[in-house]
Amino acid sequence: MVAACFVLAFFAWGLGFYGHGFFIAALRAERGWSTGLLSGAVASFWFVGVPAVVLIGRLLDRYGPRWIVLYGAVAMGSAGILVGQATEIWQIFVLFMIMGSAYPALATAAISASLVPWFDRRLGLALGIALSGASAGGVLMPPALVRLSSAYGFDLALAGVGTAILVLIIPLALFVLRRPRNAGETAGERKPPASHNTAAAQPGMGHFLGAGPFWRIAAASTLALAAQVGLLMHLLPALETELGLSAAAFAVSVVAGSAVIGRFVLGGLSARFSLPFLAAGCYLIQAAGLVLIVLGQGPILLYAGSALAGVVVGCIVMLPPLLLSGAFGANGYGTAYGLISAIMFLGASTTTAAVGMLRDMMGSYTPSFLLLAGMELTAAIVITWRRARSNGSQ
Repeated sequence: MVAACFVLAFFAWGLGFYGHGFFIAALRAERGWSTGLLSGAVASFWFVGVPAVVLIGRLLDRYGPRWIVLYGAVAMGSAGILVGQATEIWQIFVLFMIMGSAYPALATAAISASLVPWFDRRLGLALGIALSGASAGGVLMPPALVRLSSAYGFDLALAGVGTAILVLIIPLALFVLRRPRNAGETAGERKPPASHNTAAAQPGMGHFLGAGPFWRIAAASTLALAAQVGLLMHLLPALETELGLSAAAFAVSVVAGSAVIGRFVLGGLSARFSLPFLAAGCYLIQAAGLVLIVLGQGPILLYAGSALAGVVVGCIVMLPPLLLSGAFGANGYGTAYGLISAIMFLGASTTTAAVGMLRDMMGSYTPSFLLLAGMELTAAIVITWRRARSNGSQ
């Protein structure tokens, strides 16, 4: 299960997440469309993800991951192939919306919902290993797309990646991904609840929407993830002027590679320390990386800032599942994560578009990246606010 989820993460983030920076830079060069317009197309990816992830969360609770992941593979792979053939901007918007509906069916929503029924004691470690596929996708996919596009053309590069998604993920969806069949399969971790397959026993949306911890987790996670998405969607075009396209793509790989370290550190620490304070530390580290990217001059400092921001990229993705699982348990997890993801997708889409438009208005990414750093700082305050207030009143 963990290995299959690693493959899902590799392509979900490689093409559907880190790939957007390549799309913005390549389509701007190939078709002449502006950064702001292409950022709007990327924003449509996240906007469509809002209703999609809510629906997918409920379907994951009811039916398990198999058919959800199958849809994600077909939609993401096919849309990726067609992006390379698109000649009109409206086509890009449509294809990005299709990819946006597929992303939660391959990414954290599907991966965490697949693993939560199997793991409790070592959930942080399992998520850390599985989501290392995201780092591998980020390290390998952007430079591979750049090189394949240079060697064979933009359309053939995307055709190859889209075909790989179809060929590799469809068999995993059909023959590997499933729920535990009995308690023996999860010995030492958790027992599947007796009512695991009973839809009526799953908590409804109102149960989570009425809970204060849900909204605190949602607010902090949305601010942090939106800032991170804004950074990752625009890091390649932001550094392209200073470093060149290939070197900027390598900076994206530095971000993704650094994330492997932080992800395993968080997985090891999550069972020993307070998750809200671990989360706040992650948010502050990424804020510092953003500031260094803004202030840095020359490749060394820019790569250092990318590495610092990147070391917690995987942590920020892992934290919502860990915080939700710790607060509410496994029952109804898909619904809870679907709801919180919808909120995060709204934040990510708005932030991605705002960063692009602000860059076009100001002629520089500096104000945009400082805004993102401020969002991370605010997230750190939000996630620790209740605990700090409670400690102060004692």
